Amino acid sequence: MTAGRGGRLQRSRPGGGAAPTLTPTVESPIVGTPPVPPAADRQTTEVPDSRTPEVAESRPARPRKPAARRPEPDVDVDVGPRYLQLVRKESRLRMDQVDALAVLTRQLGRRRTQRGGERLTDNTLIRIAVDLLLDRAEQLRGNTEDELLASLKESTDR
Repeated sequence: MTAGRGGRLQRSRPGGGAAPTLTPTVESPIVGTPPVPPAADRQTTEVPDSRTPEVAESRPARPRKPAARRPEPDVDVDVGPRYLQLVRKESRLRMDQVDALAVLTRQLGRRRTQRGGERLTDNTLIRIAVDLLLDRAEQLRGNTEDELLASLKESTDR
């Protein structure tokens, strides 16, 4: 860089020459059918037939046996925190369920008669709900969430 007018720095070009002049060029339009690009560059809206002909026919589903419940560990056995004994299972809840569950957890926490011990959490209440649902599985009727819930509520109203 060199000092120019008014003390400003100016860029100097390699070779000391002036900037080359650029001339625009325009490609000629293609008339007729454009050339076909190589297969890797082509995009198509067709869906390839990806079925495998070697797949055997499916068999009818066998009725499932109910899963055996795991025995609860003895309360006296010190095997670490309870949450480490449990399996992580993700679930999707509606926002109204999340809110009501949080409120109920806080209410039950305030009503506790003993302090210390196992914490009451949203997950505690979810596990209780799952145990109750599994205990009443034979009362479930229906194909949708609403029908299953209605059948369970109906059986508890009796």
